[in-house]
Amino acid sequence: MRLHPPAPSRLATSALLLTGALALTSCAAASSAEETADSEIVTFALDWAPNTNHIGLYVADELGYFADAGVEVDILPYGSAAASQLVAAGEADFGIGGQATVQLGRTAGLDVTSVFAVTQKDVGRLVTDEDISGPAELDGGVFGGFGSPLYTATAQTVLRGDGGTGEFEEVVLDTGAYEALHQGRIDFTLSVATWENIQAELDGHPYTSFRYQDYGVPEQQSIGVISSDAYLDAHPGTAEAFTRALQRGYAYAAEHPDEAADLLIEANPDSLGGAEELVHRSARMLADDGYLLADGRAVGEIDPRLWDEFGEFLLDGGFLVDEAGERVTDAPDWSRYHRDLLS
Repeated sequence: MRLHPPAPSRLATSALLLTGALALTSCAAASSAEETADSEIVTFALDWAPNTNHIGLYVADELGYFADAGVEVDILPYGSAAASQLVAAGEADFGIGGQATVQLGRTAGLDVTSVFAVTQKDVGRLVTDEDISGPAELDGGVFGGFGSPLYTATAQTVLRGDGGTGEFEEVVLDTGAYEALHQGRIDFTLSVATWENIQAELDGHPYTSFRYQDYGVPEQQSIGVISSDAYLDAHPGTAEAFTRALQRGYAYAAEHPDEAADLLIEANPDSLGGAEELVHRSARMLADDGYLLADGRAVGEIDPRLWDEFGEFLLDGGFLVDEAGERVTDAPDWSRYHRDLLS
């Protein structure tokens, strides 16, 4: 695997990263995959600096699973363009992209489709530094947002699900939301339980945390791997070989989280070399708490029921728009938004 220099560090989030992506609705460029004497090169776009969301990718490379499958993975670090942009434009063959990213982006005309579910359930949480018993107590407070209407609606749904009004002031702070929360400049924000919440504990100020699904937000497979119809149609054999090798990597991480954490750190010493405890605790949480592996589903398997239920939430909330920017009022056929390359 050819690893480009790491992107500037940032806590991984489940951000949808669609603002710029919706502009890239033109025809995808030709695939960047090219044959070498012994392997097919596959490009993979990260969604941010390397973290445990990507653990199976690095494990599969370090343990030779990609080599066994006849592919060489060229990892593209996160830059100014979202992974969904790069995949839809044909500038990456695969990338990190969650369920909601695909449901929103494909409806709006992006050539993105899900091929692998990294997490079998939502990693997102509503968090605050305040000692409160329920989200409704945050009514009237200041929400540190990330510029996505879906995030705002998620926060509103959680507050209302606890009996609150869901009314609050919002300021868009992106990654600055976490510093602002610790400084008391905002009252609550959204985070990732498997990374930011652990970091807060390690820093000595653990969050008061509320799971979205306890307050009316449907479950979703929030972290995943995406590709494009253009690439999958042109390279079906390589796509299947890559995805199966990736599954082996995440299956190893589910069974051997500490060893997988070491492999992730060894592959990214500059960005993760000083975060050993965070990486190990995150890897164990992903493995032990049912994120990587759920009862009745194989590692990476996409659950159509969750796509239907979360899709209804997006439809009812008015978040789905078509290629012309018009609101979608009839549910799309969600089965066309993902492909099974593992059967």
